[in-house]
Amino acid sequence: MSIPNEHPSITINGTTYDLAHLKAFSASIPGKGATAGTDLLVEVVFSNHVYTERTKHGEQHHAVDHYGTKRTFDGGRYEMSKGLGAAIRSQIENNGLTYVSKSYGGVDNLVFVEMEDGHTWAVVYCLQPLGDGCSVRMEVLSAHPKVIHQKTISRRNLSYFARTCLFKETRIPKA
Repeated sequence: MSIPNEHPSITINGTTYDLAHLKAFSASIPGKGATAGTDLLVEVVFSNHVYTERTKHGEQHHAVDHYGTKRTFDGGRYEMSKGLGAAIRSQIENNGLTYVSKSYGGVDNLVFVEMEDGHTWAVVYCLQPLGDGCSVRMEVLSAHPKVIHQKTISRRNLSYFARTCLFKETRIPKA
């Protein structure tokens, strides 16, 4: 199962939560395309991990993710997700800094840091080539609060990873 381009509203205990803000969109990294003077197009999609957490044993689940894992709605993640599209668009258009980090499962993913209401959130994603030679797909895999010691992290501009994905025609970072 793949990450969807949009998410239907979800109703929890009689309250309906609109998820239209998580509809897929495109943005460009200026001047970093495959040929000189062109922009690199980035298509962005969101996993339901940006508004859910893994369902604990005996807990009710509200969604199933793209791996088939049961997920439970998380109000904090949902609130943060409302501004996620704008934050990611800004990161793309400003060729923001990002870094590689291992997931709990040991898989490398890319992360950029976003501040929301005084909390630090890790926005976790990977890049996939689209096969057209000029664009990549950013799969936002999760967004969650995390203590990050930014001074010890080696970061690079998003375009470095996006161009590597584009030219090597492979997931970045490699799974």
